[in-house]
Amino acid sequence: MQTPHIVLISGSLRAGSTSDRVADWCAQECREQGATARTFTGAEIDFPFYRPGISGDHAGITEFLDELGRADGVILVSPTYHGTLSGLLKNALDFVNDLAGPRPFLDGRAIGCVAVGAGTQGAVTTLETLRTISHSLRAWPTPLGVVLPNAGSLSVEGTPGEPHHREKMIEMISQVLTVSRVRIPETV
Repeated sequence: MQTPHIVLISGSLRAGSTSDRVADWCAQECREQGATARTFTGAEIDFPFYRPGISGDHAGITEFLDELGRADGVILVSPTYHGTLSGLLKNALDFVNDLAGPRPFLDGRAIGCVAVGAGTQGAVTTLETLRTISHSLRAWPTPLGVVLPNAGSLSVEGTPGEPHHREKMIEMISQVLTVSRVRIPETV
């Protein structure tokens, strides 16, 4: 059996942000569950505004798309900005339009979605939007998406402070890995 490769993307530009810490924690959990993982921080996806044809001229975008092309699963972690995901994350996901080949867009890949907020209402709508975008990219959002409505309850490492949230995060990651192991292509 091949080892699944999971790409995690954080949608915050603030160094040490809650989203970055959650993405790092999820990457570590993926590794503990037998996958390889690559995390893109917000600073790494601070790309120019999307427009067709520029991805090949930007080393960071090329690396991002190469990793997504190899990915068996993806985990998106977004802060909640005014009831939706960050523009930074949305812009990075727009570049997925430039993924071609036998698996265009994020076709057939499992996507776990995590919305981080300072309250429940905005985080829930952010989660809903992440799931909608995942469908639009031909991906399969996991049955369980996670809302972390109290960003301040995380440990310094990004571990969800409440056991309920930690359990849900582990369950969502397990779902990404389960689908990823089933859907790994025989030849790439």
